[in-house]
Amino acid sequence: MPSRKLTILIAIVLLLIAGKPLKAQVTENHIGIRSGVQSGIYFQNLIVTGNAERSFFAMLSANSNSVRLTVLRLTYEMTLSELSDNLFMVWGYGAHAGFSVSDHTYFLGRRYQFAYERFRPLIGIDAYGGLEYRLMTIPMTVGISMKPYVEIMVPGFVRIKPGEIGLSFAYRF
Repeated sequence: MPSRKLTILIAIVLLLIAGKPLKAQVTENHIGIRSGVQSGIYFQNLIVTGNAERSFFAMLSANSNSVRLTVLRLTYEMTLSELSDNLFMVWGYGAHAGFSVSDHTYFLGRRYQFAYERFRPLIGIDAYGGLEYRLMTIPMTVGISMKPYVEIMVPGFVRIKPGEIGLSFAYRF
């Protein structure tokens, strides 16, 4: 019986070692922070595909009364190479879900007051556009982006944020 467990352990170690070089050649990970109305921390996985890069982006954000988990699919285009080889245009789309706890809300510029604080689940769709500069001497990226979104909160409020601008800083590994 110990030889069977040892065989399984060796097979798992060999799979991990064999898969590591392949992954390092085609992907790059980022972990960073993004400022803005919905500031947060994010993880990003880039995959090189021809003359562009595709990315999975997941961000956990919070402000004074809400928490959101945002998942985006981003595309990095190298169309700005005549300005700088390290400058990328990025765009994408995705969705978010979370909750808000507050005794008021704003809808169409008006404030609505509740009698007590309410827990309100929310769900929304997001767009994303921006510029990113990759520092080559150190493994960091700096970016500026706009992340407009539309969300629905229960009870039936719709919130539209047409231009949430943010700065981001990330470590590449």
